Amino acid sequence: MPSPLAITATFSKRLSEARALRGLSQRALGAMVDKDRDKNRGAVLINRYERERNQADMTKAAELASALEVPVAHLFAEDDDLAAAILAFAKLPADERHRMREELERLAGQQPG
Repeated sequence: MPSPLAITATFSKRLSEARALRGLSQRALGAMVDKDRDKNRGAVLINRYERERNQADMTKAAELASALEVPVAHLFAEDDDLAAAILAFAKLPADERHRMREELERLAGQQPG
């Protein structure tokens, strides 16, 4: 099980990567998730998350994921391959996701469930 510090570091890294993928500044993302739409306060919050100074609770993590249009799981993916797989999987239509899940389970030696 990863330590809380490792989880915070992973979240910080994935948040920064996802924000860059969307082409958003810390200020722009902050304005999207700050209830009062205060760009400055929101930017400080995002900066603190990305620098591992603050930890987002699950509600805030979900808000950030929604604003960034990524699955919440992506923000907590422990390695780069898993993070990339989560993003790719989320973009697939439902029937393809089901087929891919079955194939992954087959490759992993599990029975489809």
